[in-house]
Amino acid sequence: MTVADTPSLQEPMKVEAIQEKIQASLDEYCRTQKAHQPCRFGRILLRLPALRTLSSSTVESLFFSKLDTPINMLIKDLLSQSVVIPKIWPYTMFPPFPVPPLT
Repeated sequence: MTVADTPSLQEPMKVEAIQEKIQASLDEYCRTQKAHQPCRFGRILLRLPALRTLSSSTVESLFFSKLDTPINMLIKDLLSQSVVIPKIWPYTMFPPFPVPPLT
């Protein structure tokens, strides 16, 4: 099950397209930056079901607690513009998408 399979989702096709682009970017990153670990991408994908069992608040507290900006604002910014971080992530993940305002 992917996020695009969520029944309450209004635009599952757009979400699925974004997920596919992110997955392709991760695959490219693993192949180019972690070439010495050929199974890395597959191992990451195998861990996703376990990660989905965590609540969003748990994930936020584990990984994003030291950020100055709330993660939902960062995600909104990432989705609203084409992102290239040359030294960390030199790949454009996806083109800008219109992002609805946070409620």
